[in-house]
Amino acid sequence: MFEAFHEIAPGRIRELTGLPFEAFAAGQVFHHRPGITVSQGENADEALATLNQAALHYDEHYAGATEFGRPLVVSTLTLQRAVGMGWKTFGRRRAILGFASIRLTHPVVGGDTLYAATRIQATADDPADPDCGIVTGEATLTRADGTEVAVVTYDQAIYRQDCGLFAALDY
Repeated sequence: MFEAFHEIAPGRIRELTGLPFEAFAAGQVFHHRPGITVSQGENADEALATLNQAALHYDEHYAGATEFGRPLVVSTLTLQRAVGMGWKTFGRRRAILGFASIRLTHPVVGGDTLYAATRIQATADDPADPDCGIVTGEATLTRADGTEVAVVTYDQAIYRQDCGLFAALDY
C-alpha cells in the first residue's frame, strides 16, 4: 500500500520520508514507531529552556511531596513528542497550520516510554497553496502500559505527490 523506497536510477534507491497528501484518508490510523523514553534530564533541560520555573518539573524533593511523587514532564515536551513522533509519516509537511485542541490527560514522568498514533480525521484542498492539501489529524500519546497521556488535534499542510518540489527530487 505505502512504499518506503523509490528506485531513482538503476542500482540507486532513495528512502522516502513522509507520504504525499493523496495517501491520506479520513479514518486511517498511523502508529508511529519506535517509542521514546523521556528522561528527567531532558525534562529539566526543557523546563529551563522555556523558563518554566515550576519546581514540580525539576526539584525531586519538592515534587516528592506532591500528589505525583515525582517531577512531572513539562507539557511542552509532551506536546513535542505527540507531534514529533509522526515525522516519518508526515515528512512531506510544509507547515503545521494550527492546533484545534491540546488535552493532557495524565501526567508524564521521567522514565516513561511514550508511543504515538495519529488518526486522520479529514483531508481537504489547501486554498492557500495548490501544491499542498490539508490533513487534520488527532495524535494520541500513550505510555507503554497503554495509559493515554495526551491527545492533540491539529491541521497540517502536506505536499501533493505531483508538486514541483518532489518531482525535482525524483520522488
